[in-house]
Amino acid sequence: MLKGYSRDAKILIGANAAGQLFLQFSIFIMPFYLAALGYDMAQMGTFFSIQTLVGGLFFLTAGQISLRLGYKKTLILSAILGLAGRLLQVLAINYYVLALGFFLVGANMGLRQPNFSALLSEEVSDEQRHHAFSISFGLGTLFNAVGVLIAGFAPDFLINSLGITEDIAYRLVVSLALLQFVLVIPALVIIHDVPVRNPKINWNRELVVKILKFSLPSALIGLGAGITIPYMSLYFKLRFGTTLTSISGVFFIQQLTMSLGSFGLPKLVERIGPVKVISLFQSTAAFLFIIFPSIETFLLAASLYILRSILMNIVWPINDSFMMGFFNTEEKATASGIRRAFSTFMRGSGNYLGGILFGMSLSYPFYATAFLYIVATAIFYSFFIKHNK
Repeated sequence: MLKGYSRDAKILIGANAAGQLFLQFSIFIMPFYLAALGYDMAQMGTFFSIQTLVGGLFFLTAGQISLRLGYKKTLILSAILGLAGRLLQVLAINYYVLALGFFLVGANMGLRQPNFSALLSEEVSDEQRHHAFSISFGLGTLFNAVGVLIAGFAPDFLINSLGITEDIAYRLVVSLALLQFVLVIPALVIIHDVPVRNPKINWNRELVVKILKFSLPSALIGLGAGITIPYMSLYFKLRFGTTLTSISGVFFIQQLTMSLGSFGLPKLVERIGPVKVISLFQSTAAFLFIIFPSIETFLLAASLYILRSILMNIVWPINDSFMMGFFNTEEKATASGIRRAFSTFMRGSGNYLGGILFGMSLSYPFYATAFLYIVATAIFYSFFIKHNK
C-alpha cells in the first residue's frame, strides 16, 4: 500500500491514522458529554462556534507561521496546543475553562491541517499525490471508525456495568483523546522538515484568484456542513429515539465503508478526472439530504446518511491533492490555510445557525445544507472543469 514512499511520508500517514483513532473519541462523544455536564443546545453551539472560528483564524496564519518555523515545528506547536485544549475539556471546571479548551483545540486544527497537507505533498511525487492523500484519508477514516465504535459502547459499559455516573463516564471517554498526542508528537519529532527556500510569498493577482476559486466553493460547503453535521448524533436520538450505541453503529459503518472506498478512489480519478469525480459525488450527496427529512424509519435514514457522508467526504483528499498541484512549495500551506479559513468561518456561522434551525424544525437544516452544496458544486465545476486531467 505504501511501497515506494519515503520514510517520512510513511510516518506522516501512520501518525495521522493513529491520531484519528483517539480524535474521534472527543468529536463523536462531545455533544453527549456537554449535555451530561448540563449545557443546552445553544451553549453547545457557542462552544462549537468558538472552536471553528478560532480554527479559521489560525488557518489564515498557518502558512505564514510555517514559513518562519518550518512545517515540522508548526505541526509540533499545533499538537501541543491541542493537548492543552483537550486537557481543559476533560477538566471542564466551568464554562470559561471549557471555552478556552475549545479555543485551543481550534488553534490546533487551524495550524495542523494546512501544514500536514503541504508537508505530505512535498514528501511524495506528483504522480503519487492523489494516491498518498487518499491512502492517508482512508487509513485515518478506518481508525476513525474504530474510535466511533468504542466511543459509542464505552459510556454505557462504564455506566451500566461499573456503576459510574453519566458525567464521569463521558469525561473518561473524552480523556482518551489525550492519547492522540502521545503518539503524534514523538512521530513529528523524528521526521525531517522540508526546507523553505523563500520565506516570503510573491502575492500577485493570479495567486489571489487561484486561492479564491478554491475558497468560494469550500466556504459554501462549510456553511452547509456547519448547519447539520455537529447535530447529527442528537438528531437521530430526537427523531427516532435511538440509543447512543445504535448511533455509534451508524457512524462506525459510515467511517468503515468510506475508508475502504477511498483506497479505490484514485483509480476512478484516473478514469474520469478529479473535477468530475468531486462534482458527481457532491451533487449526489446534496440530493440525498433533500429527501432525508422525509424518511420515517431509523434504518433507512441511517443508510441514506451513511451513503451521503461517504459521497461528500470521500472526495476531500482528492480535492486537497488537486489543489496542491496549483501551488509551489512556499504557497501550499498558505493557500490551503486560506481556503480552509473560508470554509471554517462559514462552518462556525453554520454551527450557530444550525442550532436555531433545529430548534425550529428537524427538516429545515437539511434543505438549507442541500441548497448550499448544490451551489458550491456548480461553482467548483465551472471554475475547474478545464483542468480535469
